[in-house]
Amino acid sequence: MENELQAFSNSLADIVDTVGQSVVRVDDGSRLTATGIIWSSDGLIVTTSHGTERDEDLKVERHDGTRLAATLVGRDPRNDVALLRVDAKELPTLTASSGGRVGELALVVARPGFIQNGPAGVKASHGIISARLPLAGGAVLNTDATFDFGFSGSALVDASGRLLGMANLALGHGQGSALSTSAVQMAVDDLLAGTPRARGFLGVRTQFAELTQSTTEAAGQETGLLVVHVEQGSAADAAGLMLGDTILGIDGEPTYDPRELSRILGAHLAGESIQVKFLRGGVLQVVAATLGVAAAESGDAGQRQRRGMGRGRGEGRGAGRGRHGHWQGYWDGGGRPGR
Repeated sequence: MENELQAFSNSLADIVDTVGQSVVRVDDGSRLTATGIIWSSDGLIVTTSHGTERDEDLKVERHDGTRLAATLVGRDPRNDVALLRVDAKELPTLTASSGGRVGELALVVARPGFIQNGPAGVKASHGIISARLPLAGGAVLNTDATFDFGFSGSALVDASGRLLGMANLALGHGQGSALSTSAVQMAVDDLLAGTPRARGFLGVRTQFAELTQSTTEAAGQETGLLVVHVEQGSAADAAGLMLGDTILGIDGEPTYDPRELSRILGAHLAGESIQVKFLRGGVLQVVAATLGVAAAESGDAGQRQRRGMGRGRGEGRGAGRGRHGHWQGYWDGGGRPGR
């Protein structure tokens, strides 16, 4: 048994050594640094947008201490992804994993640290995938692995060292979460093409509501979401949703709180159609709605994002405010996320 445990321990250490060669420290000139992942052998680096405050004078530090100047290709504020480029070839990359199942072992490999501490040492943590939440283009993976400061942008890998996703403290409100590899790849493709795809926006604000006994029997559930605001010209407005309606579910999936509604909508892109189940005057109804684009992603959104004052106006309660307009908890809540 002891030899088997030692062999398992050695295999984890080997994975960290190998993955660590594809993980970099991202230096934007601030005291704290973030982590990034080498995304392509010809110099593309992905990291979190919130962990990279500046657009210029960026540098990345590799596992051997080599420091390279980096340029910003672009930001995807909705997915909190920043794409950088360095002038280098034949960089080591990670193979994408097709896994990410709940219960699967996962390791987080990061390269955080303070500037004055010299070359960035690798840090690692491990746990399991505790939840998988659908998202447009992929998923958000929750893990019980411990995330330290500077872990945003790090590599979440499986037991074979294959990439599951990019870690992000802001996704899980300080808990361990990661944007799946496929979702990151979609963001990278969009940024390279200059045509980012917007996540679907319904255009309602809601609050938790308990149903009466009579409506509970009709609805098949005890709670729902009371609509307290419908944005004019939004998908909800076009579908005929009104103030005072109680949303019960989307595409057959019940909605019990505003964050759950935001999570469900976050799995759809603008232009997609959904079925909204709701109560009006005690009568159960279902209506189709074609999701639109949030105001923060249209018009002068680019200027707001550049100033770091973009707002998420969404299906939850409150409005998120980020340094580069990045989404926080599917437009729900606020506050300054950690790195």
